Amino acid sequence: MTETTPAPARLKTLFPGLSDAEYAALDAWYAGYAALILRMYERITNDPAAYDRFLALTSELPRPTMTGKVDSPKQTEHT
Repeated sequence: MTETTPAPARLKTLFPGLSDAEYAALDAWYAGYAALILRMYERITNDPAAYDRFLALTSELPRPTMTGKVDSPKQTEHT
């Protein structure tokens, strides 16, 4: 993957008005966060049981269905 915009330039667009030291700290924080997410992904996908649990936790739940009859409330002349 090639970078077209250096990280500090992107951060300056997102967070204008910070010092160079603050941009460097943000850049390091985001790099560490991305490394953590990648490590979690790799650990989950390399363990079939963990990956199955992950899929179960993140899968879309089935839509509830109504199995019984539901009566609507009676309308009065004021509603």
